[in-house]
Amino acid sequence: MPDIDVYTWEDVDQLCARLAGIVRDSGEVFDSVVCVLRGGAVPGVVLANALAIDIVLGIKVVQAGQVTGAGQGNGAYEAEPATVVVPLNAVDLQDKRVLVVDDVLDSGASISVVVEEVFRAGAAAVRVATLQVKTYSPMKPDFYVEERSNWLFYPWMSGEELRQMESRLAVARQP
Repeated sequence: MPDIDVYTWEDVDQLCARLAGIVRDSGEVFDSVVCVLRGGAVPGVVLANALAIDIVLGIKVVQAGQVTGAGQGNGAYEAEPATVVVPLNAVDLQDKRVLVVDDVLDSGASISVVVEEVFRAGAAAVRVATLQVKTYSPMKPDFYVEERSNWLFYPWMSGEELRQMESRLAVARQP
């Protein structure tokens, strides 16, 4: 049964520094960062600063009807298809090398939609970077710091989100 890993701002800072090092060590160079909003906003901006990338954009994707992994095999969950609710709009990424950044990669549905949108905006190459990836994820980002199976609570999330996670876990743990 999964638990909840709670991260502080200091934890996130350390994860971002490690992720920047991993991207830097790859030798790949990027023209812009696209942050998957909300979770990718902080790591995306920190990464852009660390890698001296001046163009930072945001895109918001949601999965309606997402059912969390409580009580399901290996913590995985099922969800409706992801849809863009805040698009990149008329951004021209023609021939750009784009780094898409999110906090965690779980099912991969949201990140897949974002990558499609970035290519649709003209990007020549797209890579994905996340702080963490779930151990049961069907896909892996190009760059990540660590794998986790627990639910993750980051400091930019609300207290209400933490209470909802705790409540779902309590229900899942009932016999």
